[in-house]
Amino acid sequence: MMTDILRFRGILLASCIIFAMASVHAADSSGILDSDSVNAFDRIAMFPYSASQDIMGDVTMYSAMLTPAVFLLAAPSKDWAEIGVLYAGSAAASFGTGELLKRAFPRDRPYMYFSDPPEKYVDSGDSEKSFPSRHSIMAFNGAGYTAATFMLRYPNSRYKVPAIATAYGLAFTTATLRVTGGSHFMSDVFTGALIGSATGFLAPYVNYRLRHHSLSVSATPAELAICYRY
Repeated sequence: MMTDILRFRGILLASCIIFAMASVHAADSSGILDSDSVNAFDRIAMFPYSASQDIMGDVTMYSAMLTPAVFLLAAPSKDWAEIGVLYAGSAAASFGTGELLKRAFPRDRPYMYFSDPPEKYVDSGDSEKSFPSRHSIMAFNGAGYTAATFMLRYPNSRYKVPAIATAYGLAFTTATLRVTGGSHFMSDVFTGALIGSATGFLAPYVNYRLRHHSLSVSATPAELAICYRY
């Protein structure tokens, strides 16, 4: 089952990369990129830059990233360090994957197909880092990690349903704002959601499987070790 899920997500990720790379960056006489060069799927939802939605996307992303803090209430204190270390590793994997893909597949952001793109992002080169959406990656990583940890370790917690609903609500809102604010195409945020959800799920899942095979990842404030339980 796990293999099938990962294979399916891999196919979706490959499809999103193909969508992202299907655009030919052609400009008209005014210097604005030609929207007709964007693939038909992404062309459905293209918007000019919105500073307010850019800021709101930051707020919802960081809020989604903070949702695992609920385990300070839902989990016993002896589990806090382990949960924190696993989440830090999961978040680092998400961020690193997003950064590698941005470098490997440069892509102009949607606002570059409209007049008056934000100069600060054009000058810094950020305007060419549309794929994938790092905001979506990190938001869905927080949501995926929260959901997986509750389902695997604390399935009967009274915090489970509201925490998971809040986390995914914030993640979906983040992805929506990144599209409607002109910073990303739909394939960018779909890819980000896939990466974030996968990395958010894998860390607690692998730890869970290790525990059930007499292995566990244990952490204290001073160390992180993989221990064999005799």
